[in-house]
Formats: sequence, structure tokens, C-alpha cells
Amino acid sequence: MKFLPLKSMLLISILFCFVCQSTVAQKNKLIKEALSKVLFKGSYFSFYLSPYISQKPKCVKQSGRYALNASESSGLEAGGNYFINFNENYSLIVGAHAGYSGRNFKLFISKSDFDPNLKDDINFQGRMTKDYSLYLSAPVWFEKRWLKKNNTSWNLDAGINLRFDPDEAYYIYDYGEVDINGQSVPVLDMEGPVGNDLKPWLNYNIGGGYSVFLSNYNFIRINLIANFSATKIVNFNYSIAVDDKPQSTGTYRTNLSYAGLSISYILTGANKRVLREYQELSRNKIK
Repeated sequence: MKFLPLKSMLLISILFCFVCQSTVAQKNKLIKEALSKVLFKGSYFSFYLSPYISQKPKCVKQSGRYALNASESSGLEAGGNYFINFNENYSLIVGAHAGYSGRNFKLFISKSDFDPNLKDDINFQGRMTKDYSLYLSAPVWFEKRWLKKNNTSWNLDAGINLRFDPDEAYYIYDYGEVDINGQSVPVLDMEGPVGNDLKPWLNYNIGGGYSVFLSNYNFIRINLIANFSATKIVNFNYSIAVDDKPQSTGTYRTNLSYAGLSISYILTGANKRVLREYQELSRNKIK
């Protein structure tokens, strides 16, 4: 059995590697060309999740020595978005979301302000008094994208959000403590409606972030988002009673303004379209 000379084998190996590399390079070039033609055509669907921190409620003291306070609270919104792509730079986004908005209040009164003294101070902290309201949301956003290498992109979104609270609720809160004799002592009464009388209200959104292009032609996106609302969806009146001292009164109001982070998984549906375009380009190349 005769073998090829070593030099000939080396030349054949080098030629084979060159042909393979050239074939791979040509394939990658055709795939990129196919992507550029179909990636931002048609529409996308995305799964959307947004944890956020809401603006703290506005508490206004009207009379008396004692006053209610509040702090920022967390919330969560989730749902789906539909991208209507005009081209690689611009899209209209419509969605359907549901969310929980948080609220709380704070109140401190020393146990020695009561006669007889209470067993413990009145110390209602935001964590202890946290409550949530359910709402539905329909965003309509306009998006501008700046496409970067490998189809990653920066984006800026702005638009409106139509929200609705499906629960027509009237809340009544009664808080108190126990004195040193074991007697129940009422301290705080707070009540009022939550929602917007079963009427939808407008919010305004602005946000922006970065999208990472995945090997399956989908995107992962992380956005910063701000939501602005002028509608007071919680309207409480409160009164604080401490023995024979003058009654303290005030109001507790909050809207749904917040700042948060959103995470989206964007389904482009580009796999089949890219394959069809690639096969078409390959056939044209052979011709």
C-alpha cells in the first residue's frame, strides 16, 4: 500500500480547512443577511414582569397632636406585550397586564401618653401595616431602538397606560392596644374608598433599557421604567384618639406613581422565517 508524501497530505489538509472555513464564513454571511431582512419584520410577543417601588402616600394632618405617616412600598406588575414593528428602529407596543400595588402607614405614640399606661407603645411600622390593591393595566407605548452589533439594542419607550381597579371597595381599619389592666383601648380609625369608583384612569410611562440577542433569535430585555399618575386611588380619612386629649384627624391619599425595573422575554418567531430566507439566498447563490 502506497501513502501520499507528507507534503501532499499537508497541502490537502490545508486546502480542506480553507474550504471548510470559507463554507462556514459564507453560511454565516447568508444567515446575517437573512436576519437583517426578516428579524424586525412582522410582530413580536413578550412576557413582561416589573417589580417596582411606589411613591409614598401623602398624609396631611388636619388637627390635633398626633399624625399618621407613611413610606414607599413595593408592587409588582406582570403580563404580555405585543410589538408591532414598523422597521428595525421603531415599534408600537400594546399590552395586557395585572398588578398589585402596595401601601402602608406609620404611627408612633408612647404608652405613657395614656392613663392608665398601655402595655406597649403604639408603634405601627410600614412593614406591619402593608396592604395591597389589585389592578388591571393596558399599556400603549411607542418605542425607538438603536441597533448595535450582533442585533443587541438600546431602546427608549414612552406612552400611556390605562388602568382599572375591578374591586369597588370601602376599607375600614380600627387599630388599638391593651392597657396595663388588660382593657382594649381603641386608638386609630381610618376609612375610605380604594380604586376609582370602577372607572379607568390614565397613567403616563417613560422608560428605556437594553436588549440582548439570544442564539434562538429571541431577546432578553431589561428596562428602567417610571409611571406617573395624578389620580388618587386611595382616599382615607383618619382619626386618632388618646384619652381626653383633643382628637387628631387627617387624610391619607395615594396614587400609583412608581419607579421600577422590568424584565421581558421577547419571542421574535424568527427561526422559521430566517431559515426560509437563508434557503432562498442559498438557492440564488448557486444560480
